[in-house]
Amino acid sequence: MESISTSKGMERPGNLSETRTGGWRDEIQNRYRSFRAALRGFGWLILSERHFQLHLVATAAAILLGLILGLTAMEWAILVLTIGLVLVAEGINTAIEHTIDLTVHHVDPLARTAKDIGAAAVLIAAAVSVVIGCFLFLPKLIAFFHR
Repeated sequence: MESISTSKGMERPGNLSETRTGGWRDEIQNRYRSFRAALRGFGWLILSERHFQLHLVATAAAILLGLILGLTAMEWAILVLTIGLVLVAEGINTAIEHTIDLTVHHVDPLARTAKDIGAAAVLIAAAVSVVIGCFLFLPKLIAFFHR
């Protein structure tokens, strides 16, 4: 069996057929299951989480405005990264909140602090996205309306 040495001297299998799961078919099945679980979680966020839905509305508005104003490739890249930041923060915050709700069944100051910190992370991401949106859109909006 061929092995690949890592920088720490440990060895790992050299190809998919040598993985611990029993072969490359099992590995592909595991990846498929993981991907389906991720899509199920994404669907749940879209259908069930009000704040995520609001972020999606803001996303659609930003994309529409970008199309109207003709963002450059670099501006699109910045916009997409910013949108991703907010959606990921909201997803992580939702996971934190549901995990706490599942495990803590009484009023707990640490649980409340954890939820507050998760919400603060979303707030920071959203505030940063507004600032970036101003940098991206305000000069173009000013030019658009002063034609």
